[in-house]
Amino acid sequence: MRFHWLLLSILSTLLFALPAQAGKLLFWRFETNQNRLTFTTDSRVQPRAQLIPNPTRIVLDLPGITLGRPSVDQSIGGAIRSVRAGQFDSQTARLVIELAPGYTVDPTQIKVRGLSPTQWTVELPTPQRIGSPSRTPITPPPTRPSPNNPGPLRPLGPTPPSNQQSNDLQVTRNGLLVRLDSMGENKDIRTERSEDQQTIALTLPGAVLPKSLVDKTFPVNEYGVSDVKFEQTQASPPEARLTLRVAKDSPSWQAYYSRIGGLVLLPKGGLSQVQGLKPPEPSPNITLKPTQNQNPTISAIQLTNNNSQLVIQADGPIQGTGNLDRRTGVYEIRIPQAQLAEPLQGPQLGRNSPIYKLQVRQADAATVVIVVQPSLGIRFGGLSQTSQQTLSLEVRSLQAINPPGNPSTIPVPPPSNPSFPPPDSFPTNPPSGTPRGRVLVVIDPGHGGKDPGAVGLGGLQEKNVILPISLEVTQILKQQGVEVMLTRNADYFVSLQGRTDMANRARADIFVSIHANAVGGGRSNVNGLEVFYAGNRQLADAIHRSIMRSINVRDRGVKQARFYVLRNSRMPSSLVEVGFVTGAEDNPRLQDPAYRSQMARAIAQGILDYIQQKRL
Repeated sequence: MRFHWLLLSILSTLLFALPAQAGKLLFWRFETNQNRLTFTTDSRVQPRAQLIPNPTRIVLDLPGITLGRPSVDQSIGGAIRSVRAGQFDSQTARLVIELAPGYTVDPTQIKVRGLSPTQWTVELPTPQRIGSPSRTPITPPPTRPSPNNPGPLRPLGPTPPSNQQSNDLQVTRNGLLVRLDSMGENKDIRTERSEDQQTIALTLPGAVLPKSLVDKTFPVNEYGVSDVKFEQTQASPPEARLTLRVAKDSPSWQAYYSRIGGLVLLPKGGLSQVQGLKPPEPSPNITLKPTQNQNPTISAIQLTNNNSQLVIQADGPIQGTGNLDRRTGVYEIRIPQAQLAEPLQGPQLGRNSPIYKLQVRQADAATVVIVVQPSLGIRFGGLSQTSQQTLSLEVRSLQAINPPGNPSTIPVPPPSNPSFPPPDSFPTNPPSGTPRGRVLVVIDPGHGGKDPGAVGLGGLQEKNVILPISLEVTQILKQQGVEVMLTRNADYFVSLQGRTDMANRARADIFVSIHANAVGGGRSNVNGLEVFYAGNRQLADAIHRSIMRSINVRDRGVKQARFYVLRNSRMPSSLVEVGFVTGAEDNPRLQDPAYRSQMARAIAQGILDYIQQKRL
């Protein structure tokens, strides 16, 4: 008897010592506009986080999780250098957010939040230059009034722009932005393309352009666009017209009014459609002609006193205001009632220069703007008035605010969002209607890879909305004993035929395709949920009912359609459009991981309701 008890004890010890089967890291993405990392696993996890200096890295370890593929390194750009995913040890996956050299964040401001035991977000504060100063206004002497005069942009340094720009026209990572004095309605915007395909005219009834743009042509030289011409009618109501000179093989462009003001211009299909597209030759009237100007002339910008001061010299009294961008470390100096010399003397920016890049431009008819970016190990002090005709920016060596030492621990509370059950109750509090038998459901996240799907406000891509939703639907169904197959589980392309062939060969019982909607013409007032079917509508009805009873979303109904994946799948099928990426209401919600997770649970519940209803 004692032998049996001893043997049982040894076996029990061995069983508990064996490692549990590891879960997998299903999905992760860094959302640049939100400074936020989102990741999803197929089993519960309690991450550990720390901040490591030199270089600054936010490291997240996921115990009990494996990557299931080779390490991945994604370059981000700006203050965030890259995000990496790898396998730290056999039972721990690791995510690393690395900041660009010279940047850091306050570890107490990093928020790690569990939206559910399997879906987490890491929200970063705005990265700051190490040792960066704050805004420094100065009090200058008065200047004499004089006529206005626009002048050409004069960039200095290794990577300057090549043509004149305006603060009212900006080329950004998310398209072209135009400031307006007043806006019209999105639904009224008209688009016309010339017969030779080289110009696209956008007419904006009711819109008023700022005077700095009217009857001028500005260079772009990005996204296959060489320049933009601006015109304003004096009719009542007013009407603005923008003409883009584009490459012949460029897609058409669309415009919509932003909720935060101004106009956004994007190519149809998103910026990925025009990456690397060579712009055509610019318009002949792209250069603005200066008029006579008696403002003080800035003739030289020089580094002096052993590179400890950047001195701005003029032939008359000047004044200026300094402003530091804490996110980028760039220092901007604005000098009103001034003009630039032709030519302008600038400092030599060699490899050992304390200034990495210097740009000088005539921002408007009478304002000069100087933008200074420090080299690594350098920070700027204050801007001072050393004489009536000179301004001086102090240049200092950098003192690290994050010295080498032990990593800083970042607290990671357990999931506490009320939209989800707490970790201890998650497995025992599933959606109702758990199927008793073995059912195979195919979940189809539309688009992927080279096909971004619809592109909405702020460049939001459909494929980035629906993949996390689809992964969480899959996870929930598996927890309820449903066998699930994904047509894709990461960001890669699968043809429409490939999707239905996969489901048909597997003899699936249910096929659900998940998408996000879009509408053209800048109609951001179109929002809501749509669920489609081709034959029997019972599955679509079940999913629609589940979503509408649990989510406050506009209802666009259940509709019949002959989408390829619906008419070519041999089992009950439905296509869910979870919202409009172009919608003013839907767009910000579809960017929110908590809302996407809520949508995933509602879709999963609808599928379970149908399984129970059909007694599968």
